[in-house]
Amino acid sequence: SKGPVTTGRPIHISSARARPAREEMNVRPSPTGKKSEAGPVVKRQRSAPQGFRPTKYIILAYPTLEEFAKRLVAEDPSSFSFYSSKWSKFNDSGMDHIILGGFSPVNVVMRSHILFLADFNSNDAILSQLHALVMLCESFIATLTIFLPYLPTATMERITVEGEVATANTICRMLSGLPHTGGPSRVMFYDLHTLQNRFYLHSGAIATMHTTVPLVKEVLARPETGIHVVAFPDEGAQKRFGSLFSEYKIVTCGKKRVGDQRTVVIQDGQCTGKHVLIVDDMVKTGGTLVECAKALNYAGAITVSAFCAHAAFPEGQEQRFVGGGDRAVFEKFYVSNSNPTVVNRIEALPAEKGGARVFEVLDILPLLLEDL
Repeated sequence: SKGPVTTGRPIHISSARARPAREEMNVRPSPTGKKSEAGPVVKRQRSAPQGFRPTKYIILAYPTLEEFAKRLVAEDPSSFSFYSSKWSKFNDSGMDHIILGGFSPVNVVMRSHILFLADFNSNDAILSQLHALVMLCESFIATLTIFLPYLPTATMERITVEGEVATANTICRMLSGLPHTGGPSRVMFYDLHTLQNRFYLHSGAIATMHTTVPLVKEVLARPETGIHVVAFPDEGAQKRFGSLFSEYKIVTCGKKRVGDQRTVVIQDGQCTGKHVLIVDDMVKTGGTLVECAKALNYAGAITVSAFCAHAAFPEGQEQRFVGGGDRAVFEKFYVSNSNPTVVNRIEALPAEKGGARVFEVLDILPLLLEDL
């Protein structure tokens, strides 16, 4: 036969066989191969294309971040749904027994965009969450986003003696080894201690970099703070954060050898008669911050406060900064809630006389909503 009549548009070829333009002929196919005047053919409905930003996330969380997850849902219930998980150990072996939420009685995880709130506060916690992450990647999910604002091993990114283990590298290799879900998993870092850590991730996981600086800028905008000078404890912090505070006067400190000791001194800038805020990415024992504050006070600063993105105090170390402790030199000490285990201890500290508190915890949740 001569084949179907077309309207002049080219016939698309598939599998070496011509397909008639059925919609244009306004006919339906017949089992006999003849035309049938049965009305227009309804075109197949196609799902709307997925945008760059998923519109709905299923949230799963490590126990220390469950309250954070609930607050996310309360903030934007149209974009988030949270399913609680059970994290326990078998009594006989002590091994992990994890039951992730969202799988029963109805599996809402499959083909969904997953936001996993991670807290790598210990070796045991890391391994437990890696178990869960691998299982999620093998559950036919659409995408996996891992919210990991604080990476504790980021300070161990290099070695000084042969045989030493760079745990920043090994943790990132474990994350990079996650099974593919069609593309790499996304890991959200905030103010990563050494920026090159992001390149330790590869293949199965890729980092996106974010900062908590908008939180401290909101503090600086408060009229009552009166802060017009931003100081950095060393040149590295100045290079990293200095451009983000271009509207403020900058003071840079650094260590200088005096006799047999290395002392923190002001290397650049003036702070006389000013309220000063020291900015850094992380605080552990806080020794360098305290020495920096003393140098600023000696140079004539009226008050000195501090902001650190991540509070990583060892057990009890936070008490030294309040209540007449030997490191109570700060007017205010601002930290984000990126490390919930330590932040819980900070929030449990008693108030000073008159109800004032040295520590103020800044909420990272609004940043996550924007950065996601």
